[in-house]
Amino acid sequence: MLNIYVYTKGTGSGHLTRINAIYKGFLRSGTKFKFYVSAHRSKYLDFLEPGIILCKKGEFPKKIDIFICDWRSDSFTDSLPKNLTKTWIGIRRLGKIKSTFPKHYHVIAIEPEVKGDVCIWPIINTWPDELVTKRELKSLLKVKGDKKIGLLCENGAYPKHLDKVFNNNLPKDVLKFKISNSPFSENDRDLSYYPVASLFKAADYIIIGGGYNSFHEALSYANMDNTKVINVGGDDQAIRIKKFTEWPKGRGSQAHVLAKYIIDYHKKH
Repeated sequence: MLNIYVYTKGTGSGHLTRINAIYKGFLRSGTKFKFYVSAHRSKYLDFLEPGIILCKKGEFPKKIDIFICDWRSDSFTDSLPKNLTKTWIGIRRLGKIKSTFPKHYHVIAIEPEVKGDVCIWPIINTWPDELVTKRELKSLLKVKGDKKIGLLCENGAYPKHLDKVFNNNLPKDVLKFKISNSPFSENDRDLSYYPVASLFKAADYIIIGGGYNSFHEALSYANMDNTKVINVGGDDQAIRIKKFTEWPKGRGSQAHVLAKYIIDYHKKH
């Protein structure tokens, strides 16, 4: 039985969604484990996967086998004693804020062209066997007939992100639905649905913010010819959007591959 502890300082839904993805990856690996999480600044804790044990910052189980730090280390994680655990893992993506980890961390890049000891991507919270069919999407949105469906999806950390996505237009023959789980969207959304990526393959048009999750979810499941990616601000969305035509189409979540890699690394070291 492995005790796994994951820490993130991030506020947006992307950080918590990535934690969910890592947890589900370990579930799919077939390993016996307990999964502890500290996400003390998140606004999205209601969306944590069942089975995850939520901890306050600095609240640790008696024994930790694997410590995983999402995004970057900070003064809190840097102050932790090295003997707290055997295996220290840093998860790094693109970002404007410099992503650093102490030397005893094994750094895993989860996006192309990101510096790390190894690159495993995409780490997203939806697998191909979890996708919604077109019939199910129409039932969910109460759409009848053969009308085309367009989804405008934004779950950003700030209110200003919503308008940057929601104010976009779609072709006249496409029904427009505003999808968001953001606490700032309650009066302006048509649907709150999580994880929204499971709807992408069934939609005819998609407009999304350019964060890590939505971008790689779209690469994996959406028709990119009918997908518009918006730079709403935060991390390195401009670079991601500029490069997406150069990156290979996603393969669905590789979080189970990440889990197996971390387990093997833990056993070897």
